[in-house]
Amino acid sequence: MIVLFGIAGSGKGTQAEILAGELNCPILSTGELLRQNRDNPAVKAAVEKGVLVADTVLLPMIEKEFAKIGATKNEFILDGTPRNEAQARWLADKIKSDQLKLTAIIHILLSKETALARLKLRGRHDDTEQLISERFKFYEQSVVPAINYLADQGFKITEIDGDHSVEEVASQIRKTLAGS
Repeated sequence: MIVLFGIAGSGKGTQAEILAGELNCPILSTGELLRQNRDNPAVKAAVEKGVLVADTVLLPMIEKEFAKIGATKNEFILDGTPRNEAQARWLADKIKSDQLKLTAIIHILLSKETALARLKLRGRHDDTEQLISERFKFYEQSVVPAINYLADQGFKITEIDGDHSVEEVASQIRKTLAGS
């Protein structure tokens, strides 16, 4: 399993697709998983309220996906989880109990200014300055503590400078994986 972290606009999704193509492995994207389960009343309610889907709903969905892709024995890319410390604890427990094999944890770093500029260029309807600012705040308050928790548990977090071309970032990730 390769876990990818990065602030909105860091190119995490693009890098996940590149990696998946090169490694011929699936991407388990929490965002995509939730879009596929929009009909689930708990998911629908959370989305309508603009809040995170509860871990009690999300983690069983991820477990099901793990089973589908044979996550215990096959390489895959995890994108969008963990998003909080409780999810980081859950993931760390799975790794420590050999339910998942960890290849690398990669954190694509990017300044908020550059991320904002990239997101504005992307032009998605949910890329308003206010929503982007809320996503940045969420990242700092929830995702960064999850990353720190994993680091505190002894997992190596490789930081990649995301302020380069897509190709250069992909090259840095390849070098990281070659060394792991």
